[in-house]
Parts: sequence; structure tokens; C-alpha cells
Amino acid sequence: QNHFYSAKVGLDYYASKKTTLGVVLNGYYNPSLWQSRTSTDIFNPNNDLTSQAGAFAENKEKWKNFSGNFNMRTVLDSAGQELTADLDYVQYRSTSKQPLISSYYDNMGNLESIDTLQGNLPQNITIYSGKADYTLPLKKGAKFEAGVKSSYVKTDNNASYDSLQNGTLVHDFNRSNHFVYEENINAAYVNYSRPLGKKWSGQFGLRMENTNAKGNQLSTNGQFKRNYTQLFPTVYLQYAASEKNQFVINYGRRINRPDYGDLNPFIHFLDRYTFEQGNPNLKPQFSHNVELSHTYNNFLTTTLNWSRTTDIIQQVIEQHESTNETFIK
Repeated sequence: QNHFYSAKVGLDYYASKKTTLGVVLNGYYNPSLWQSRTSTDIFNPNNDLTSQAGAFAENKEKWKNFSGNFNMRTVLDSAGQELTADLDYVQYRSTSKQPLISSYYDNMGNLESIDTLQGNLPQNITIYSGKADYTLPLKKGAKFEAGVKSSYVKTDNNASYDSLQNGTLVHDFNRSNHFVYEENINAAYVNYSRPLGKKWSGQFGLRMENTNAKGNQLSTNGQFKRNYTQLFPTVYLQYAASEKNQFVINYGRRINRPDYGDLNPFIHFLDRYTFEQGNPNLKPQFSHNVELSHTYNNFLTTTLNWSRTTDIIQQVIEQHESTNETFIK
């Protein structure tokens, strides 16, 4: 069950003929309920049934998001020289209640025990960012662009699990985890485009990114820090062989950072034997991408791609044989 509520309001102020100021506010609320019932049969290596288990799992979530943006655009001259800037603030707040009731049976179906695991998983994400972009039209259809951007993100995830034993809730230290992640990214880019004759045109860009990240698992005192600076070039060439045939070749190096949820080490249960868990040790993946395309009569496009990715982020299934647990990470 899902419900979605959102609201947005914006205001533009024309300070002068050349300068515009704007404010945009967004609000979002999403309560949801997810339930599942599962049954598990456990066999020994001889395929003999040794035990059975049943589980009822529930996940009650509430997402409350708010974002604010202030933007500015000013035209510097009649030739189209332009400066734009944005300041953004985003806040995500969520609560998640996860009761898990498990029943255990012997191989004859006789009930042996029942236990309850209560999970409380609040998540707070705060984002600040600012950027500025400059555009300079040049002679003969050329254009120069440049910009800078800086962002700061902090995520605070405090997963708390309690087990109900003899009518009393006992804190489960093995499953509980308090993880705080902070990330600062500073970037700058330049971009230049122009015709290269009657049939050729090109665009060339370079972006530099500096990343500073640190994670802290407060429950285990595990910490890590990462600092790196990378360059991301792009090249785009277009050839108009005729009115009906156009060719484009482009190259770019890209970065794909792990989602904040994938970094979060807390556990989402399906039942006592099946769950998913984040990995705070994930690194970003980098890729080189080359693409060649041909367009015929603005109707049919044929494309060839080649890419090479390092440190690829991939979901995997692992097992704890001693506890019969299977989990996605």
C-alpha cells in the first residue's frame, strides 16, 4: 500500500531586463505499508526434512522530503553572454518500523517456539549544493561554457533491533547498527563547441571532480575515509555526409557513485533466513564509453556502443551456511 502527496510552489522576480531571480519549494510525503508471509523448509544433505519455519514480516515506512532552490540568471550583453547560479537545500526524513514474527516447527509440523524481532530504522539525509555556470558565444557559431559546483551530503542511519524474549524486549546488538556518512564533492568544467567546416561540427569538454568522503559505524567504531580527484573528458563529433545521412561519434569517461541506500549497512528482513543489506565499503565505478551512430533521413538510427567499467557495482547473493541465511548485498 502506497500513498503519495506532493506540493510545489515557485516564484520568479524580474529584477531588471537582464536579471531574473527565482525561488522553488518542494514538499513530499509518502506513507507506505508492506507485508509478507513466508514458509521455509530446511533439509539436510540427504534431502530429509529437518525443520520448518513460518514468518510474518511488516514494514511501515513514512518518507518526508523537503527541498528549496534559489536561482539566478543574468544576461551580460546583447551577444548572449550569460551567467546562472543555483543554491539548493534538500532534506529527507524517513521512519521504518519492521516487526518480524517467526514460528519454528520440527519435521513433523509440531510448534517448537515463536519469537519476535522488532526493527526501528530511521534515516536522515541532508544535502547542500551550490553551482554557477557561464556561457560565452563566440564568432562563427562557436560557444564556450564553464562552471563550478560544490555539494555536501550527510546521511545518518540508526538501525535498532530488539528481540521479544519471555515478554521482554532485549536489544539485539548483532543486528543493530548506527552508520553516519558524509560526502563533499567539488567540481569544475569547461566545454567548447564549434563548426569544423561545412559538414563537420564538434564539442570538447573536460570536468574535474574532487571527492572527500568518510563513513563512521558508531556501533562498532569502524571508520573509513576516501579522498580522490578525477578527470572526465568528453569528445563529440558530427559529420553530415548528406541531407539524409548523418554520423556521430562520441567518447566520455563517467563516474557512477553508489546510492546512499546501498551504502547503508542496516538489514531489511523478508524472514529470519532471507534479508538484504547495504555495503558501506562500496566504491564508485568508472567507465569509458564510445558510441558511433548513423541517422538516415531523420527516421532510422543505428548505434554501436563499447564501454569498459572498473570497480563495477553489482548486486550479489551470499549465504551464511551455519545459520541457513541467504542475503542480497
